[in-house]
Amino acid sequence: MKPFYCLLLCVVALMAAPAQAQKIIANDELDARTGTRLQVRSVFDPLPASGYAPMRIVATNGTLQNARWDFSFHSQTEHYRLHNEHNSSFALAVPARSTQSALFLVPLALDYGYGGNSRSLKVEFSGTGFNAQPKFDHSNHSAHLPAIALSETLAEFSFTQLTKELESRLRSGSRGYYGATPIFGSRFDTGDLPDSWLGFSGFDFVLLSGTDWQKLKPAVQRALLEWVRLGGKLHVFLTSGLTAASLGLPEEQSTSLGEIKILSWDGKTLPASATISRYWGGVQRITSLTSDHTVPARWPLLSSLGIRSFASWQVIVFLVVFGLLVGPVNLFVLAPAGRRHKLFVTTPLLSIAASVVMVVLILVQDGTGGTGRRFVAVDLEPAEAAAYVTQEQVSRTGVLFGAGFEMKQPALVEPLALPDTPWVKLKTGSTGQPANLTQEGRSRRGNFFQSRAEQGQVLRAAVSTRARLELKAGAAADAPPTLISALGFTVDELFYTDAAGARWRLEKPLATGQSATLVQADDSSFFTWREAALKPAVESLRSQLTDACKARRSFFVARARQAPDFTLDTLSSIRWVDDHVVVFGPVTQP
Repeated sequence: MKPFYCLLLCVVALMAAPAQAQKIIANDELDARTGTRLQVRSVFDPLPASGYAPMRIVATNGTLQNARWDFSFHSQTEHYRLHNEHNSSFALAVPARSTQSALFLVPLALDYGYGGNSRSLKVEFSGTGFNAQPKFDHSNHSAHLPAIALSETLAEFSFTQLTKELESRLRSGSRGYYGATPIFGSRFDTGDLPDSWLGFSGFDFVLLSGTDWQKLKPAVQRALLEWVRLGGKLHVFLTSGLTAASLGLPEEQSTSLGEIKILSWDGKTLPASATISRYWGGVQRITSLTSDHTVPARWPLLSSLGIRSFASWQVIVFLVVFGLLVGPVNLFVLAPAGRRHKLFVTTPLLSIAASVVMVVLILVQDGTGGTGRRFVAVDLEPAEAAAYVTQEQVSRTGVLFGAGFEMKQPALVEPLALPDTPWVKLKTGSTGQPANLTQEGRSRRGNFFQSRAEQGQVLRAAVSTRARLELKAGAAADAPPTLISALGFTVDELFYTDAAGARWRLEKPLATGQSATLVQADDSSFFTWREAALKPAVESLRSQLTDACKARRSFFVARARQAPDFTLDTLSSIRWVDDHVVVFGPVTQP
């Protein structure tokens, strides 16, 4: 064998050697003569049930030609009637006689409560110049546990017992359990974790040991902390002698919308019974997408959209009139006996005219585009030069001439199941329409938005920003605080809790670049105001936001009518009315 190919195979072996926790989806030698190879492996084994799945690609081009390899991923939930799909595509440039590695974040289809928990992923390849067959991966998830990812360090001597304990609990239930062998969580190797919070977006919990955290690259640590601020729960298991402070982790458990929890362990095994009990029946992020928004009382934002009749009676009247025209009138008036040949002219003309009338009626009644309402929660963290945005939105559309849109920044965009009404197409159960979505880069297509429909989405993003509120220096100890705004938008109402725990409020709107001296407030007025400010959010998010703003010092909570730099725009033809923006975070001290 030529020296180059020997070296190439050695490089491939080093780069492509899978860690025990990773799942190999493809590992093919495409051409033995040139040493062209392809490996696709999932960072998490098994894949999560929602969000994004990080996929590690290792491609070796042993030919003398530069190549562009294309990858198509097709995620699908498996149900006998309805199949939700989320498709995505990526490209990787592979120069001649080289090996390239890349991490793709693959969006996964979500099961909207049709009764199944089986999912498949199909991977297709093109551009390699050789025959590369599609690859498939199948996975099942337990509905009794939230989505958990645990490191190989924790899983090595514990995973078998955890799975046995989980299976035992399932089989001892009142109805018994006869499904596939359950799996406690998704295993991963810390050396291959993604440096984007989106790579963890499919999980409720991530479990690490203290030594795992110390080994993580700074970019991965930051990604995990961003994921926590957007609602994730990070559990770090420490042996004696290690503390949260020694690892550089926050001391408080509640961190924005998520939590960081420090737990102890012996450094070898996790107690199976106690561990399963800790996570058994825990709140799942999937529930917030498939169930929480289906009850109007839990989501006031949906009620603010108002109720509109679907006017199905008009369709019935139209069909009756059309039937009379194209039938008896056409047959006996327009083309009577002896002139039946005119039916070849009158019938198409009546059909065309009816179609035009129908389109005109729809345009007059429903219009084009649509209207919507948004609730935007912005966690502003000046020390991290970032804002963490959670946005809920609901809209009602008329006629849409295009349903695709492009995000300005990386974001998680997830459709919501809504109450069962004639306007709603994505709903929980077997009567709903499946979600068929496509992502290419920042472009989204599919039925995120549809004509003559009500639809909702929740969006999450980490946005880089220098925005902040500053406490003016030089004030006397007993003087009211003065805040200087560098937010980039006007806040209409604001409450501030100072370092001593005293409450203060804004008397009039504060524009960016201006300062305002606050006036004294009491706890009662703050709690009443906070409840009203958070009311549009769904119940589960409202609870998270309340916890995020609880008992924090040198901290502000504000309400605004708009925050353009932090609002996540989707379909441009939707007219968003009366945005509800809540901004909170620490005040920068002088």
